Amino acid sequence: MKKLIYLSLFILSLTACKKLTVKEEKEFVEINVPKSSSNSLYNAGMSVTLMPGDIADILPGGDVVERGTYKIKGKKLTVKVGKEYEFRIISETEIRYGERILELK
Repeated sequence: MKKLIYLSLFILSLTACKKLTVKEEKEFVEINVPKSSSNSLYNAGMSVTLMPGDIADILPGGDVVERGTYKIKGKKLTVKVGKEYEFRIISETEIRYGERILELK
């Protein structure tokens, strides 16, 4: 009986895996950006735009957008722009970078 339960949970975990597909441009923006008492331009939050052909734009915060590439493997999205950013895919409309939550715009 235990084996049947474990097998069922394993199959459920495989089918419940969230997948992110990019057939058209998708922009994810950080929600709940903390308000800053200083210049709000530099506290704009993170933004990631994914385009077909594995091209990505990332705005880590501030006002400089960097262009690079991305790769999706399972529940992991990696954006590479000289530096690598690893995101966890929650769903087709939500990704996370550490404690930061980005939602599809």
